[in-house]
Amino acid sequence: MIKIKDQYMAATGGDRDFVSLLLLVPEHGLDVVGIACERALELQTTRLPAIINLVHQLIEPVIEPLSIPHTYPQLCVAPEANCKRYELLCAGGPE
Repeated sequence: MIKIKDQYMAATGGDRDFVSLLLLVPEHGLDVVGIACERALELQTTRLPAIINLVHQLIEPVIEPLSIPHTYPQLCVAPEANCKRYELLCAGGPE
């Protein structure tokens, strides 16, 4: 976190970003924020939104893909565009 602090303090408004980063610690823990900061440095970014994204990636559970993909019914006949029907529907006419 020291490298990130140094980069933030060198930039205008960086102190505000660093404080926002520190405010993540009580909510998510020092270990999680520290790991996210290390990962951000590996990815060569120190932007606060990127670090917040990395924190969320660390704390959110991994969702496994479904073993059987859901299949939707296939259309046998492609629908045709009918602008007159649309105009009737907008005017409150019959369906």
